[in-house]
Amino acid sequence: MLVQQLYSSNFIEVTRESTAREVMNCFLQEQQDLACVIEHGQLLGIVTKYALYRLLLKSESLDTTIGSAMIQSVVTVNEKDSAYDAKDVLVEKGIGHAVVLDDRGNVTGVMAKSELIKGLITSTHIVANRLKTLVDHLQEAVLSVNLDMRVTSLNTSALTLLQLVEEEVMDRSIAQFSSDLSAGFREAIQTEKSYIKRLYFPNATTIASFIPIREWTSITGAMVVLKDVTDYENVAMELESTKRIEKMLDSALELAYDGVLMTDMDGKITRANHSILSFFGFSSMKEIIEQPIDRIIPEISSEKSILQNESVEGELVEIQNKKAILSQMPIIQDGKKIGAIFKLIFKQLDVWKDLLHHVDRLEGEISFYRGELLKASMDNDPFGLLISKSKKIDLLKKEAYIASQTFSNILITGESGTGKELLADGIHQSSGRPGAFIKVNCGAIPEELLESEFFGYVDGAFTGAKKGGKPGKFELADGGTLFLDEIGDMPLPLQVKLLRVLQEKEFERIGDTKTRKADVRILAATNKNLLEMVQAGTFREDLYYRIHVIQLRIPPLRERLEDIPLLCEFLLEKFKLKAFKPMEGVTPKALLRLSQYEWPGNVRELENVLERAFHFSTGNWIDVENLTLETAQPDIPKGKPVVEPISPSSDKGFNPKELMDNTEKSLLIQALTKADGNRTKAAEILGISRSTLYQKIKKFQVKEKSHFNVDP
Repeated sequence: MLVQQLYSSNFIEVTRESTAREVMNCFLQEQQDLACVIEHGQLLGIVTKYALYRLLLKSESLDTTIGSAMIQSVVTVNEKDSAYDAKDVLVEKGIGHAVVLDDRGNVTGVMAKSELIKGLITSTHIVANRLKTLVDHLQEAVLSVNLDMRVTSLNTSALTLLQLVEEEVMDRSIAQFSSDLSAGFREAIQTEKSYIKRLYFPNATTIASFIPIREWTSITGAMVVLKDVTDYENVAMELESTKRIEKMLDSALELAYDGVLMTDMDGKITRANHSILSFFGFSSMKEIIEQPIDRIIPEISSEKSILQNESVEGELVEIQNKKAILSQMPIIQDGKKIGAIFKLIFKQLDVWKDLLHHVDRLEGEISFYRGELLKASMDNDPFGLLISKSKKIDLLKKEAYIASQTFSNILITGESGTGKELLADGIHQSSGRPGAFIKVNCGAIPEELLESEFFGYVDGAFTGAKKGGKPGKFELADGGTLFLDEIGDMPLPLQVKLLRVLQEKEFERIGDTKTRKADVRILAATNKNLLEMVQAGTFREDLYYRIHVIQLRIPPLRERLEDIPLLCEFLLEKFKLKAFKPMEGVTPKALLRLSQYEWPGNVRELENVLERAFHFSTGNWIDVENLTLETAQPDIPKGKPVVEPISPSSDKGFNPKELMDNTEKSLLIQALTKADGNRTKAAEILGISRSTLYQKIKKFQVKEKSHFNVDP
């Protein structure tokens, strides 16, 4: 907080020739105790009430000039100084006021100690509120108690961890909710030392940091920070599982009768079995580990190394004048080659031929576990598939998570291909609702089948009905989430029935008289402007406001072009998991070309462009010539509201003034129509004054409709 936010600019200005009477009157009128003596714009000094009293005691005349009572050594502060610096000046000088100057040395006001104290208190409150907001948004649970072991504060994460509400916890004994926490607090207070221990809760494993709270020199309580390490433990279990797989692989290598060895990307041997040692006459594994494969087996030249060939399946080779069958396969991790496996069958080839296929199956298992590990890492983040480093998407994910914890319906808007379904799936996963996530594309189901799809039907409800009936989407989503994609394509009759279900939480199957209850949370998505559809009468207004409780807009790709390199990297890794193809990435020139494109199809279009380039590229990099982009793009993004200007009456060419007038007239008519003729509202919509609105109505000769509510 700066001095310019605290000082009073209403100060008394006098000269040395001012009389004591004049200054005294100013003090009484302004109710101030200090006046600034200023001549020719320069501060000469100050006169205080007490200095004036002393002057009157000496002269005993109110008409005496104040020059002799002026204090020349004035304490000043700059208006851009911080409040804390000003506080230090007042404390150091032991005074109650300071004159405030600007950068040019002109007096702009006077700051009193009381104003400074109020400002510092306000600043302290602001800092405290910011600190509370920060703590509330921490992922770690934070909780504090006083010396009586009663809860004094806790954040949202702590309430979630304890599965309680704030009113049940505040000022209550912590022992009522957790004996482990109570014991930890007691130890921190008694020992006056911080310590860390592991605590277990029904839904999480945490690392608890207990810290005594000191105020001045006394312990007044304790606090604990609980970090959820459940995910870390899961990762540790996955690593342990990987170690077990590695042990299994080592055992499989030793059990193999034929020779098996592995190399890294540099062609150095990292693993081998004893069959390899006996075949080449080595006595210990140390003799070949970290050695280039070309040196140990010259017959496998660099031309056959993993750097050159993808794989070799059953090639007949001659090694040390002995015939053998060589098989080779790259080792892929996260879409990148990290080495190779070589297998040599050189004994009883006919008997051990099936072992070659056995090792192949082992390699398939390695690829499977690698894919499962990648899939598991994505499952830890419900919004992990929304790949982005954009601040807009980060904010969207935070808002989506907050929205997921509510019970309200959510409307997801955005252009086609932006990832509305991915966001909806993440919201369902974050919500903790036990039911299923059911998706319905309102634009892909024929209108005559929509009602049966939503509500189901009973046996014999209509010709061709499935025997025994069929549950609808609402039944399937009971206790979970129903995602209505392209809700703008839903016909009006079905909108009425959907509204009834949302209001009453019950429905009937087609052909049934039994009413069924449904606890369903609605997530709707559209790339259309529903508000314009409401005004046009193609979408029900009451349904719009029922699903428009919380709106989340996914920005199009052209608004977050910084995500294109990250998306390219992710998509290429995705393609390489499906097809083993050496693809390093996208060249800088290709990335520049991608960033210059408008992307009307957004991320879905980017994926299609990259997938085609991935398949048709003959090199290790995707370059500009591999990209196939649409040459003609729409001038206005799909889904964006458009104001259609009236076509110019003249066809003699482009007339800017006429086009501007026609567009302005079109906007004026739209505003009056939207306001139902109310001119005050129409002016507010257009952001102009009412008199300007009347001038434009007269200028463009806009006539009122009979149903307009014209203001008097």
